Amino acid sequence: MKAENLIIDGRHLLFRCSDAFRELVADGVGTGGVYGFLSAASRVHSRYGGKTAVAWEGKGNFRLKLYPHYKKKDEVDPERERIRSEMTRQQKVLEKLLHVLGVDQHWGVGCEADDVIGRLAHTAAGTVVIYTGDSDLRQLIDPEGRITVVSPGFKTDTAYAWADVIKRHGVPPTLLAQLKAIAGDTSDAIPGAVGIGDKTAATLLNHYGSLKAVLAAAEAEDALWPETPRRCKLIKEAADNIRMYYQLTRVRRTLPCRKLVGARDQKAVLEKFKELKFRSLSYPAELSALLAMGGPK
Repeated sequence: MKAENLIIDGRHLLFRCSDAFRELVADGVGTGGVYGFLSAASRVHSRYGGKTAVAWEGKGNFRLKLYPHYKKKDEVDPERERIRSEMTRQQKVLEKLLHVLGVDQHWGVGCEADDVIGRLAHTAAGTVVIYTGDSDLRQLIDPEGRITVVSPGFKTDTAYAWADVIKRHGVPPTLLAQLKAIAGDTSDAIPGAVGIGDKTAATLLNHYGSLKAVLAAAEAEDALWPETPRRCKLIKEAADNIRMYYQLTRVRRTLPCRKLVGARDQKAVLEKFKELKFRSLSYPAELSALLAMGGPK
């Protein structure tokens, strides 16, 4: 599968690599996240092709104003927090390297990387592969097959097209954010309606066709309601919260973002690789593959 555009979820891939290569250091400073990201991105580009863009989180997030508990965990994992802290330092190094590799980078303005990716995928000319483990972005997949979301795996990647989302989540991509609003999303600390799971949410959405119609049916206590009366009551009682959760789960496609156009500089790349002791990435074949991410000269 080859695409004309490759969009990488920067923070997600960097976290995976910071964890996997945590032992890699240069002069006592961790470099594994940067090394792993570049190695993985090069491999992903070789596999899926396309002009590469990397999306990052921006400053501020409108979702936190709507719901302050968004993405906050009740229990803090010290090791996970350590990795995140170290990853933030390495991200600054990586951003500079991606720039001189010629890769365009985008940051959200008051929004998340998800919304940046939504905008990039929506406005891109031609086919798009989005590389991320975030299931929220599967809502961007279109029935025509222009946009594919690829989730990284330990051994093999999993590519999601329209039918794959239906098989995995029980609803088409257009209803995925609505399903998460009803059933919740533990990864983002969104509780959903108490007592309503993915299966029930999928049944309701497939029956009524939209979140708005589900909530209207619960309010009217529709005689054709496909679930138990108890679940009708649960949906009705949680309606206001569900509407608010939908503002959290829905990926925006028109929000502003800040762009840094890549400026390829092979000499600067090699100097930084030498400083970081990335000898293997400096070999001609590996370096050529990395530079190819920025597109033709």
